[in-house]
Amino acid sequence: MINIADDMRFYETFYGIDYDDWLTNFGSFSNTTKILVKDYISDACTTTETSIATDGVIHKFLYQHHTKKKYFVEGVIDGQITVVSSGATSTLTSYRVTLSKVNEDTTETELFTTGWVVVNDTLAWDAVNSVGSEIVYAFWIDAWQYETLTDKDRFYVKVEVDGDTNCRLYHSNSATWEDLRVNIPFRL
Repeated sequence: MINIADDMRFYETFYGIDYDDWLTNFGSFSNTTKILVKDYISDACTTTETSIATDGVIHKFLYQHHTKKKYFVEGVIDGQITVVSSGATSTLTSYRVTLSKVNEDTTETELFTTGWVVVNDTLAWDAVNSVGSEIVYAFWIDAWQYETLTDKDRFYVKVEVDGDTNCRLYHSNSATWEDLRVNIPFRL
């Protein structure tokens, strides 16, 4: 007899935002404002819409709450990131998205990653209207070898973009357009 309930997953969706008025400290994260939220917060809240997205700059969005139980991440992680040009035409060559965990002892562990995805895209800049073109990259990560999250861990999404100095990573607090979104499969 097969017990299907033992293999049931539930998916949680998280959005990456940069919330200026709240500093989070946990493990290796000190005074971070980049967080993962389950729902967008009020448009009236002060947030930062973009961050520099060039080679060597790492963006970490922390889920600032304990999970309260032991969970396993297993299945397909999917989502999207958005990159825009700012100030001049920009070139984007690759990106990488990673789901990681951190504990209170500052140990960070990469759980699953897309690896470096080569894209070689040019994002135009309209100097007359001061508007840059944007591009949305969807990603999928096969997470079939499960990883464990305990009540002592918090997880985060790490985004790395290899672009020139005019590339910006979008993470605005706007439910009308999902800039940075990730769906994570959990199993008890």
